[in-house]
Amino acid sequence: MSDNEKNPNEDMDEDLVEDTVGEEVSNADLLSLMKTYMNNKIAGLEKNLNDSTHSLAKKVKKSENNFKFKGNKVQFDLNVDVLDNLDSAISCIEKKRPNKAISYLEDSKELLNKRNKHIRIADKSEGGWQTVSEYLSDELASDSEDEKRIRAADSRAVKKLKAAKTEKQQHGRKRPAEAAGSSYQQAHSGGNSGGNGLQLQPFRAGASAGGAQGQQSPAKPSDVCYKCGFYGHWARECRRQSKNRVPRAPPS
Repeated sequence: MSDNEKNPNEDMDEDLVEDTVGEEVSNADLLSLMKTYMNNKIAGLEKNLNDSTHSLAKKVKKSENNFKFKGNKVQFDLNVDVLDNLDSAISCIEKKRPNKAISYLEDSKELLNKRNKHIRIADKSEGGWQTVSEYLSDELASDSEDEKRIRAADSRAVKKLKAAKTEKQQHGRKRPAEAAGSSYQQAHSGGNSGGNGLQLQPFRAGASAGGAQGQQSPAKPSDVCYKCGFYGHWARECRRQSKNRVPRAPPS
């Protein structure tokens, strides 16, 4: 065999080496792709878990605080959301995720702009914050109908405020029994201008119907007996039998 002639066995060996090397490279690439895919999936699951945990913690933080007034709770919840977004943005910046950090900051900006809009509505409308409450209950309306929504919300709020005021005034009126008691008291307290009505003197301290509690002071000429209507003695000292006698004026 001459030097220029090729050995067939050598060609077979070269093909086998190329196939083996190519197969090894393909396996390495496949393994690398699988590793990258699994890492991305794990990172995504970890991120979803962190987001869920973070959202749950934020809800718990909001529910832990009880407020007497609804407006204070609304403002507190807004502050919690903004602070939470700022913390998340700082964390993303530290992890070199600027796009995500910008997303959190834009979300905070949107929350604050919406809150300022509600403040302006409450300040300009007759119904105040009741108008804002009615406005928020109609979130399904489109932005093009926003002005119409505000006017309709203000109208509903004013009606509700007037109805609540009327109901409060009705509850604040005197009951019939209280009114009757006041009339009776006025009729028996010398309310007429002539001064001829019988004026009942209040009980004195330490005195009782039977005179058993404490020592009662002597009756004065102006003191009246509630049994007979005459002046100058107490009821426990009264010796008159008739209660229908016309009271006489106290001695001068």
